[in-house]
Order: sequence, then structure tokens, then C-alpha cells
Amino acid sequence: MQFLLPDLGEGIQEAQILKLLVAEGDRVELDQPLMEVETDKAAVEIPSPVAGTIAKLHGGEGDVVNVGNPLVTFDTGDGAGGGEAAPAAKPAATKKAASKKPATPAAPATPPPPLPSGDVRAAPVIRKLAHRLGVDLRLVRGTGKRGRIVRDDVRAAAENGTAAIGSAPAASGPAPVAPPPVTRVAPIPPTVTPPGEPGKDAHGTTHTERLGQVRKTIAAQMAKSVSTIPHCTNFEDADVTDIDALRRGYNAVNPPERKLTLMAFAIQAIAHSLRRFPVFNATFDGDAMQIVYKDYLNIGIAVDSERGLVVPVMRNVETLDIHGIAASLKQLAHKVRNVSFTVDELRGGSFTVSNAGAAGGANRYATPIINHPESAILALGRARTEPRYVDGELRPRMILPLSLTFDHRATDGAESSRFLGDVIAQLENPARLLLG
Repeated sequence: MQFLLPDLGEGIQEAQILKLLVAEGDRVELDQPLMEVETDKAAVEIPSPVAGTIAKLHGGEGDVVNVGNPLVTFDTGDGAGGGEAAPAAKPAATKKAASKKPATPAAPATPPPPLPSGDVRAAPVIRKLAHRLGVDLRLVRGTGKRGRIVRDDVRAAAENGTAAIGSAPAASGPAPVAPPPVTRVAPIPPTVTPPGEPGKDAHGTTHTERLGQVRKTIAAQMAKSVSTIPHCTNFEDADVTDIDALRRGYNAVNPPERKLTLMAFAIQAIAHSLRRFPVFNATFDGDAMQIVYKDYLNIGIAVDSERGLVVPVMRNVETLDIHGIAASLKQLAHKVRNVSFTVDELRGGSFTVSNAGAAGGANRYATPIINHPESAILALGRARTEPRYVDGELRPRMILPLSLTFDHRATDGAESSRFLGDVIAQLENPARLLLG
């Protein structure tokens, strides 16, 4: 009996196999997870529709399978080994559910030797972080799913200094002949082995990495946005000294679960301004030459994850107070970290906020690309203390950089300046923001 890849959501045509949880010849029970696949921006487990034996797997890890194509052939003992297709089972969102998988044996007391560079399981953003912190990923043991290296692993290695680049054990064999000394103006940064399959072109060696479903979706969405929407970006600063002091004072006397972040205040300010400037909460319909204004405020929160950029949607923000926004932010972050969101939770946004400053480094301003078909996106830079003149005196102030990209077909620079100025006025006046 053949089992076909089921319909995984509206508009989804294919899925990539991330992890096989069974092998040919294995006996499986009804609803036992068969494999983990990635589609659009969500990872899901595919459960078995029947009890039986795996006669054939029709794809391996990394393969892309179209909806409706065979995934598994079962031998159920009734003579239906390769004939009638099984009804599609409903996939379940991937979660850390130990009850569905065999228990992992306890780790040995002595850590295993470091992985060869080609076997490092880390996303490109993690490799970039390791390079910036001087961490050799070959010496890091991953604590993520299937041994993947996550941000906390890299930061822990950087703090204890046990995985510094250059500390890897020397390879066996004769020592290479030392090259003649060369005087350099600056040291060459350490080499990080790129992901992908090794190869070569006419000029030297290369590595080629096949795109996963998330990166393919991002690439298609970004190309569609920049090819159809004329982008224009405004840059401004908000003095958030007073609201940051209010936030810190509140957090000092309240339990951690009620903690407020600067991001929560920014979203509340943006929601208020979108009510006063509805063209930024709209869609420009180029075919009908009209603007569709959204009466609801569904704000997408762009999150940098190990799978790539994920934009879960905070719905009906106009109905939330500052505590509701903070709680929703915490819930969205938890779902992204645990890959427990659904495809529907990534759709229906009317405006997007990108917290570019959360990536660390010296990020100030950005030129964010609009999340098609929305008409605007606002990026928050990294807030920092800077000297500013206040009432004729130079004082330290907390400054938050803002970058607003808008669809120049729907509106113009003057209106975008007024919208951004309205957001800033609220962030600089906590009473106006919190009291309306």
C-alpha cells in the first residue's frame, strides 16, 4: 500500500525531507512518526496512516517531494504491498515530544571527539556568529534537534574559551614545510568551512549547498517584492530614554513573567500610528489600480531563526494593551524557537516589524524589504546610549534608530515622514503612548 504526501496547507506544492525517523524493514504502528519534513516555513512530522512494515521509502533526507507523490510503501500483511494508496494523514507540528520518539541514551562522561568540519550541523547564521566570536564549530557539541549547534552552544563556547579557532588538534602526518615569512598589515581572519558539497570551478575549490524550503521561500518572496514594489526608505532616531527608564523601573518590581521589553512599546506605538495613517496598513493592487485598506492590525514580527527568517503574525494588535503585546511577543518567540508554529500563523499580516538590532553587532539602520503584498515595513536598530544636547546641555540619552521602507506607489515621502514622526512622538512621550 502506497502512502502519498498529504496536502500540507493552502498553496503548498512540495516539501523537503529533513529527517527520516524509520528505515526500510522497520515495523511501525498507527500514527508513529515516519519523517520530519519542511514546507513553506513550518516543520511538520508525518505520522503513519497504518500499522505495518516499511517496504520502501520513496525519498531520502534532503529530497523534495511534491504533494500527492508517494512517500512510503507499506506491507500491511494483507497483500496490499504496492497497490492502493493510503488516505493522507494529517501532519502534526514538530514539537519536543519525547513520547513519540525512543529515549536518547545518556551521554558518556568523556565528551566524544570533535566532528570533522564537513559534518558540522549548523545553520549559516550560526556559522556567521561562530566566525564573529572566534569559535571553532568542530569543537562544539550541539544541543539542538539531532545534534544541531544553536546560538547558546556557540556563546557558551566563546565564554569558556574551549573552542577557540586555532585550538583544534593538529592532523596526524608529516609537518608541512613552513612558508617564507610574509609581512602583513593586518592578520587574515580565520577560515570557516562553508556548508555544502565540495567541488571546484575553473578558478579553484568550491562548496555548493542546496537551498532548503525556508530559504527557497524567502528568495521567492524577496524577489517578488523588489521586482513589483518600488521601495523607498526613511531613517530617523527616537530618544527612548524616558520610556526605557519607565520599563526598567516596572521590571524591577514585577515578576519575570510580566517583564516588558522595548519591542513591546514600539509595537504599541506603531499600532497607534497605523490607525492614524492607514495607508501603511494597506495593500496596493496594481492590477485594479486601487489601495485596499485593512481594518484590522495584524503585525508580522520578523524573527531570525536557525531555519532562516520567520515572520509569525501578531493578530488584532488594536485589541491588546502593553501587557497583551508583551505576552504575545513571548509566545511567538517560544513557537519560533521550538518550531511549533503552523503555516497559517505566518499568513495574514498587514504590516511588518523587523528587530534588526537583536542580531547584535553595530547595526543601526537597515533598508528592509517589504513583505509582499504589504505596503510598509519598519526596522528597529540597536538602541544605545549616545551624547545628545537637551535644553542646551550635553547629556547621555538612549537612542533607537528606525528605518521605514514603504511602497512608493501607495504613498510618498512626506506622508512616510509624518507617520514615522508620529511613532517617534509616542516613543519619546510615555504618557501619550500609554494614556492615548
